[in-house]
Amino acid sequence: MAVEVKCPYKLYDEVVLFNGKWMQARQIRFRTADGTEGVWQSAHRNTRPAGASADGVSIIGVLRRADKKFIVLVKQYRIPLGKFCLEFPAAEQAALRELKEETGYTASRVISTSESCGLDPGLTDDSVNLVMVEIDGDAPENVNPSQKLDSTESIDVILLEHDQLLNYVRNAGKDVVVEACLYAYAMGTQFAQMA
Repeated sequence: MAVEVKCPYKLYDEVVLFNGKWMQARQIRFRTADGTEGVWQSAHRNTRPAGASADGVSIIGVLRRADKKFIVLVKQYRIPLGKFCLEFPAAEQAALRELKEETGYTASRVISTSESCGLDPGLTDDSVNLVMVEIDGDAPENVNPSQKLDSTESIDVILLEHDQLLNYVRNAGKDVVVEACLYAYAMGTQFAQMA
């Protein structure tokens, strides 16, 4: 079944309100089919590499060690939120390299990769590809992983038993902001176990 992709609005008078190092703010006027006019303001990434389908990647790292299944998460302070955030490891493009740098873990294989996913489509065009990887936790390079962070990064790695994920993010959400992709994954995993 095809998805309708034709814009239902007449769009006009787009202007850039702010242009910074990492993003820009734009305003566009629109008219609905019944003639109602409106104005929309939005944020846009300006760092997407040419030819890339998304602005970055979020890495769902599933680690298997001694017959147990874990999920690899990171906690880092996010200046726009003014709080710590619990999330999947993320990168601008190179998922496997960034997984290694941010968490110290080396993926043994890529399980799947998504198409581009919008992060907050009512506000921004920011997008990611979700990359699910398997990590052999018993492999020598993953027994005592060591991060290789940039000088501006401060990231804590959290290795959590997979079946405890939803309870963990619910409790963590009282103290930190839980990334929406992570929360949705946790809820989906719980739902799949119920089916």
